[in-house]
Amino acid sequence: MPNPTTSIDTSDGAVKSGPGTVYWLIVSAAATGGAYQLNNSTDDSGTDLVSGVAPANSMTFLDFTGAPLEFNTGIYADIPGTNVTITTAYA
Repeated sequence: MPNPTTSIDTSDGAVKSGPGTVYWLIVSAAATGGAYQLNNSTDDSGTDLVSGVAPANSMTFLDFTGAPLEFNTGIYADIPGTNVTITTAYA
């Protein structure tokens, strides 16, 4: 695994504006939890390659280093609510 870059997102936004590889995520949620997705796009229109619902007051580590996720368009964080933070390690 190369030395990845990290992006910390608390709302919708581009993690990477071109093709990339995701190696791991940390998903943390505050009092009410909420949904999250990583889309294969540069906006919110692409296919979800990762999606889930974070329970309230939780933190989850998702390790893809054994089989990294390839995003061929871009990496876009879709966080519909206000209580979820995604930390993405990518190259």
